[in-house]
Amino acid sequence: MIRFADWGMRGELEHIWRVCFQEPARPAKYFLNNYFRPENCLIYQFGGKIAAVVYLLPAQVAAGGKPVQAHYIYAAATLPEFRSKGYMASLLAGAALVGANRGDQFSVVLPATESLYPLYEKSDYIKFYQTNTVTVSLSQLCDFAESGQIGKALFTFDQLNSLRNARLSGQNGSVLWSAEAFGFAVGMGAVYGDKLVCSRTGNRAAYALCRRLDENTCKVLEVMADAKTLPDLAANIISSVPAQSYQFRLPVGSTLFPQQGEKADFGMIKPIGGAVLNVVHPDSGVPYLGLPLD
Repeated sequence: MIRFADWGMRGELEHIWRVCFQEPARPAKYFLNNYFRPENCLIYQFGGKIAAVVYLLPAQVAAGGKPVQAHYIYAAATLPEFRSKGYMASLLAGAALVGANRGDQFSVVLPATESLYPLYEKSDYIKFYQTNTVTVSLSQLCDFAESGQIGKALFTFDQLNSLRNARLSGQNGSVLWSAEAFGFAVGMGAVYGDKLVCSRTGNRAAYALCRRLDENTCKVLEVMADAKTLPDLAANIISSVPAQSYQFRLPVGSTLFPQQGEKADFGMIKPIGGAVLNVVHPDSGVPYLGLPLD
């Protein structure tokens, strides 16, 4: 039976998260205590037990200069003993119906591994998003930071998310988020040790979400900056997350490090509720999902 979860199921949902993602309790507890809503969670019950779960996080997709309603499939999981029975495919079909009934025009997902893309293709998702990863050495980043200033810059999640949406709202197909979702992503990242680095250049903001991979490598999961704000941001990244190598995960076509990097698939999309893909087909460039929830 497919149904919405309820508040009393959080203990069982935490168990599924820990088993399926092989993680300690803290990430699951953070999500379930801070961002879980029963109306955004579909479960597949078998014999009174939750066998599989999928979360539909509210989002928007840029379409012709204005955002349209969508959802992001998050933390989809099936307990090992219930796999290969079609439960997740049924949940994804149910999610499309729920989304369409509430006005969503698109469903977006970031498969956890490359091997999962075919699974979602069977549920009519299409490869749509890409990123470009550019690796720069500490000395190269220092060159960018040479004219930059290190300083504490405080911004609200609403301000940072507005910066993000302003950059992406004109890029058809890109995923846009609310300030609440932005705050959740930053908080969830902090659970895994990620750091939000902000800078101010005049009255202009810039930010980077940074994850230390090892003592020598920092991965910049998302960066919102331009040529004018990059020097200050780079100086603050170096100060906040010292490393010998920095991997910047960027929208394809970003002008920060032009003609460099390695492109990779980074998400899928499915029109629902009678929507068509043409309305979000990019005029140029490649749509961007971002706001790392991976």
